[in-house]
Amino acid sequence: MPLFGRLRTQLILSHLIAIAFTLVAMVAAVVLIAGSWVARQQSTFSEPTQQARLVAAEIGPLVARGNDSTDLNVVLRLLVSGDINAPVVPFWTPPAASARTGNALSDVAYVVVVGPDGQPLASSDPSGSSFSPPERDHWDSLVHAALGGSLDPHQLVWIQSSGQPAALGAYPVLDEKGQPIAVVVVATRVRPAPATGSGFWRSLVVFGAASAALLAAASLFALLSAGIVGYFLSRRLVKRLERLGRGVEALAAGDLSQRVEAGPPDEVGQLARRFNLMAERLATTVAELASAKDHAETALHAKRELVANVSHELRTPLALIRGHVEALHLHRRDVDPRLQQEYLAIVARETDNLSRLIDDLFALSTAEAGTLSLDLEPVSLAEVVADVSDSIRPLAQRERQIAVVTAVPPDLPAVRADRRRVVQILGNLTRNALRHTPEGGLIALQVEREDGQIIVSVEDTGEGIPPDRLPRVFERFYRGDDARDRASGGMGLGLAIVRELVEAMGGEVAVESVVGQGSRFSFRLPIAGENDLLERVGVAGLPRQQTELDAQQSGSQGRA
Repeated sequence: MPLFGRLRTQLILSHLIAIAFTLVAMVAAVVLIAGSWVARQQSTFSEPTQQARLVAAEIGPLVARGNDSTDLNVVLRLLVSGDINAPVVPFWTPPAASARTGNALSDVAYVVVVGPDGQPLASSDPSGSSFSPPERDHWDSLVHAALGGSLDPHQLVWIQSSGQPAALGAYPVLDEKGQPIAVVVVATRVRPAPATGSGFWRSLVVFGAASAALLAAASLFALLSAGIVGYFLSRRLVKRLERLGRGVEALAAGDLSQRVEAGPPDEVGQLARRFNLMAERLATTVAELASAKDHAETALHAKRELVANVSHELRTPLALIRGHVEALHLHRRDVDPRLQQEYLAIVARETDNLSRLIDDLFALSTAEAGTLSLDLEPVSLAEVVADVSDSIRPLAQRERQIAVVTAVPPDLPAVRADRRRVVQILGNLTRNALRHTPEGGLIALQVEREDGQIIVSVEDTGEGIPPDRLPRVFERFYRGDDARDRASGGMGLGLAIVRELVEAMGGEVAVESVVGQGSRFSFRLPIAGENDLLERVGVAGLPRQQTELDAQQSGSQGRA
């Protein structure tokens, strides 16, 4: 990259140019203002005022001490006569006055000191304080302007068109605090010339030359120091920009973890913070896209698996129904009536299995889609547990010699749930436990209260579930064994329905198991509040549809 194309070089040069321009503008302003002021002070028109100022500076201490007017008269006469020289003439005193030998008060007719009341305190005239020339009336305006603090020569000078004196000039006498205590009026014999532009230009040239020399000397140090400071300042800024550039390159290369140091809260720091925020959002977006991709792939895999599972589950009962119906059709005249009844019983059983499978699939799909109709209201779990245990106890005792016991504490509060769905959940868990409990075993239904929720558990003394299979027990079509034997594992939908129904009512499911000792399935539901007594809402708080879907209670026999 060329030298002048680098940002650091451009910043240093712009810094130096700004400093140089500032120095030139500052000196030009000083020259212009000072030249104008000096030219104004050197105007020959203000010569009477300048002479009055010199006298005021000389006699100021005497007037402030209140000396006798006789002493002031003597001093004024000596100043006018030239026996006492005026003070050292400043550099802005008019050349015509400063060139005269010995005394700056040349061509002065008289000098008079006037008090604040307008009365003379002393004068260079022999009459002293009683001096009253014909032009005394013109003293008043000059004295008034001088006491008012005006320093404008046009207000402190009076010029007579003809006769003597030719002009009057006034200047205030100041005390130690800078307050006017008297006014010196000087009368000159020569009329001052009008002001010209030569004084201004002469002063401007003098100040310009002096300022140029001063600028040349100061610029060397100023530019050197400014160059050093500008280099370090630009280096610090450019390093931050270079660091930000490297972060952008890393981000473009795919490193989404790249972040840059923000530094001070200036424009570059704000840019770095925006970059970090952009990188953070980009990383989050990419992570969400990756998660969505994984979720889509998982859903696609689950869909394919669901189709395969449904096809498998439908194939077996349909094959049985078809086979027995064909047998009846082919041998309808020769079939033994008892065998015919047996075939019809098989057909009816498999038809029921197909109906339950369809009902279970419908319940799962509506629950997962969030459209499952629920009638949420206060439900007594003690009554539900009693109904379910009473309905399954005779079957368990008659077929497997299994005891069914319950443990429900008194004064148990109601839960906010759909009673029909709770019966379905508890029935699925109980039948699942009955299927996997050996003869002479025990099934226990327990209810307990914990942290604003009610926990219902179904515990058995069956063979248990291996730890590696516990995470999958609530999946659809999952059985504890690899073989798809409906006789030993049902259709694999019962526990999946349990999870979907419990979560739809705002609860949670859990499972614990020890191989060889048994399993414990549990679910928890929230306790009903005071406002739930008459409340009937749908899932996720949406209004309940007027016409409920005719969801069938599933008799699924599934278990992991």
